[in-house]
Amino acid sequence: MKQLLLIFSAICIALSSYSQCTPDASITSPGIFPDEITNLDEAFVGQAYSTQIDVLTPLDTSVSLSGLNVNVTISNIDLTSITGLPNNFTYACNPPNCSFPGGTYACAEIYSTVNPSQADIGYYPLVMTTSTLAINVPLIGSITQLDTVDYFFIDISNATATVEYVNMSTFKILDVFPNPASDVANFQFVIGQSENISFYIIDMLGNVINDKKIISNFGVNKFDVDISKLSSGIYTYCFKSSNNLISKPISSNKLCAVAPI
Repeated sequence: MKQLLLIFSAICIALSSYSQCTPDASITSPGIFPDEITNLDEAFVGQAYSTQIDVLTPLDTSVSLSGLNVNVTISNIDLTSITGLPNNFTYACNPPNCSFPGGTYACAEIYSTVNPSQADIGYYPLVMTTSTLAINVPLIGSITQLDTVDYFFIDISNATATVEYVNMSTFKILDVFPNPASDVANFQFVIGQSENISFYIIDMLGNVINDKKIISNFGVNKFDVDISKLSSGIYTYCFKSSNNLISKPISSNKLCAVAPI
């Protein structure tokens, strides 16, 4: 009996260590959130990671059948896998079987079972595989369609030390990601207080080609910039606070690959 109780206790502890995600019922349009531009939260060395993907499954959709567009009912969309996750990262869904009925809210949480280490630093593109079952299809009854969502990524960076020692005078640029980027680049900085920050992208001739005003928060701040219209060349991006001006060079080609040099 004691052995059984010990086994039962161990199972309860294991189950309680993971808290199921709660779907965001404020979403009004069917789709997957966050979108490609917002993307997933960054991960940091030495810190536990958790981020949530929310889904509002459509009730119906239109498919092409023998050259005709017909309306069909969505029975369920199953999340069958997420590949490309960093080491010791996994995911869990609500509903737990990762099968999302049509017209319902659902979510998937990606989280670390072990804090990322220095060896895990890098960029991890993810591929989510889904299977959609459509019913009430004229003539054939039902069809199953396989799809992939491949725009999510997780970036693990070594920002732990920076965050641990943040004080009122801290002001530091972190790396740009993803690398390479196609249309949007994510910029990050760490600051020790909330204040107005000016951001600029400057070309080799000194022309300001992008500027943005940011109200910073204590710690790590990040935001996205559309770089799809940048021509080939070398640019400098700058952050200006009330007391500091810091900058780094970036390069861009016609494919908008952006990386710190």
